[in-house]
Amino acid sequence: MSVFTLCLYLHASAPSSAALTLAVDGEPAATIVTASEPTPSAALAAAELQLHVRKMTGASLPIVSDEAAVEGTRVLVGHSATTRALGIDPDDLAPQEYMIRFLPDTLALVGRDRDDSANGAAELGYDTYGAPVASYRRQIDYGSATASAPGGELELTLPGLFDDQGTCYATYVFLERFCGVRWYGPSEINIITPERDTLVVEGEDVRRTTSLRHRHATGGGWPIVNAQWDAPTEDQLRLYWRRMRIGGKRWAGNHTIWTKTVAEVFDDPAYQAVGRGAGSQLCLTHPKLVQDMAQAARDFFDGVSLPEGLKAMGDHFGVVPDDNASWCECDNCAEALAVSRQDTRGAGMFSNGASSYYIFQFVNAVAKEVGKSHPDRYISALAYASYAYPPLGLELEPNVSVAPCLQICYGYVPDVFANDADLYRLWLDAGDRPIYLWNYFHHPLEPALIEGWKAFPSFMPEMISQEVKQYARDGVRGVFLCGIGQQLDYYLYMQTAFDADTDAEVTVAEFFDSYFGAASTPMRRFYRRIADINREEGVIGTSREKSWGRLGTPDRMALLEADIHEATDAASTEVERQRVDTWRRGIWDYMQAGYDEYHADAE
Repeated sequence: MSVFTLCLYLHASAPSSAALTLAVDGEPAATIVTASEPTPSAALAAAELQLHVRKMTGASLPIVSDEAAVEGTRVLVGHSATTRALGIDPDDLAPQEYMIRFLPDTLALVGRDRDDSANGAAELGYDTYGAPVASYRRQIDYGSATASAPGGELELTLPGLFDDQGTCYATYVFLERFCGVRWYGPSEINIITPERDTLVVEGEDVRRTTSLRHRHATGGGWPIVNAQWDAPTEDQLRLYWRRMRIGGKRWAGNHTIWTKTVAEVFDDPAYQAVGRGAGSQLCLTHPKLVQDMAQAARDFFDGVSLPEGLKAMGDHFGVVPDDNASWCECDNCAEALAVSRQDTRGAGMFSNGASSYYIFQFVNAVAKEVGKSHPDRYISALAYASYAYPPLGLELEPNVSVAPCLQICYGYVPDVFANDADLYRLWLDAGDRPIYLWNYFHHPLEPALIEGWKAFPSFMPEMISQEVKQYARDGVRGVFLCGIGQQLDYYLYMQTAFDADTDAEVTVAEFFDSYFGAASTPMRRFYRRIADINREEGVIGTSREKSWGRLGTPDRMALLEADIHEATDAASTEVERQRVDTWRRGIWDYMQAGYDEYHADAE
């Protein structure tokens, strides 16, 4: 049974409406209908539906406006006069909510979309990376990115990552659940599109929203995933973020006090840091800094201004010190730090509470001021490094939202995982406030990249599934990923963040079976072997010694090499060979080079 047929079978197992025929013997049997002026989300969704049905069946479904007469099956993409006539009202849908409706002779794919009206791109906002909100409304060469247009030219403007795009969500979920399409990466080689001449769909209606409201995870330039994704173009990456439903609710949290903002925004001599933090930190006990920071937040919330270098989106304004512990050494700061350092929670760990009181007394003071004028807006703080734990002896204002920084990439390291679990649970219990998360997914590769060596990789599908599902159960609002990991782990993470009902075992098995085909068994063994090595040792390869002295031993490397050779020999089609090769180049060749360099240096 093909992936496509299985998908239909599962959805048809419950009572459903009559089947809808989209293509017959490679010819179109349906028409895609949009509004005469569709939203960017609906325009992209219509193009994506047309593309994937054509790739599946060879039939190119025409796209028309709702002013045109249509015979046969209608696929209504986005809100229009036609959907309103059917009683589907966009005002009934919440942000990020979407629906799939099976009606007589009609399939409706609709969701809450942002109306890209005049002045829409002028709103203020810088995301966690410091990119303007409007910068994500990018025009791409859709034809080249998808190899779908003669001459490779078909310009399309993408909806912004943080714009409502529920129609895209509905369309992507439809293609996944009812058609068996899988986007395992941004390049053509990464996409599973089941082929069949006739396409008939049926199933239960779907109406839902996302499990995590904010899902920010972009990247792809690091060596392993870049090879697995077959070196995608920028346009392919941008399109992939939409297919993975990256974005969502507007929230930002990152270092807002740093060299740029100290020099250009908060430059009053009265509150410059004393000591070695001068130039990057500020005096966090100075009342004038509290007033100036609060005014910057008010100006943002009022739509007046947001200087570059600050991080704020939606109803959140970030207040986070620079990424160092060079705190101000004035008498008042020294006194607050002395109180802080009585907190011994997490002592000896990267994430601890030694500076929590000091940092959060400032965050709290700013939040209290902002709350006087904007009680429904939030000051967003990170709980990071020496201020990872909730502050002792300080009750936070209700308009403080917090993002604990959790090291999910250390999920196999018992003491780190236990410490993170403790501080995470304490934040959940520290008052009714929005909780977001900053998840570290960057080790072991980041230190290797910085220092010029190659790391033993880490895969952790069960850990990812367990943690993201827990976040959803706990009411966490969203997650920012610092580093995106590798192909399958990233895919599993984002699928689960979007829909916490995602089954990790099924998702992983389906990936290997559909992606590698005849080579699935040795490729699955290769992946599992790497994951099991990290788990058994209780470390990840954050140093050359850990990577190649402890994890990548000669015996283990021999077994992994045998897996890759077996997979290479087993691949039975050109596509399977290409996919195995992306993993050979991205993972095995990278590992072999790191192993060889380590042992050469040791001789």
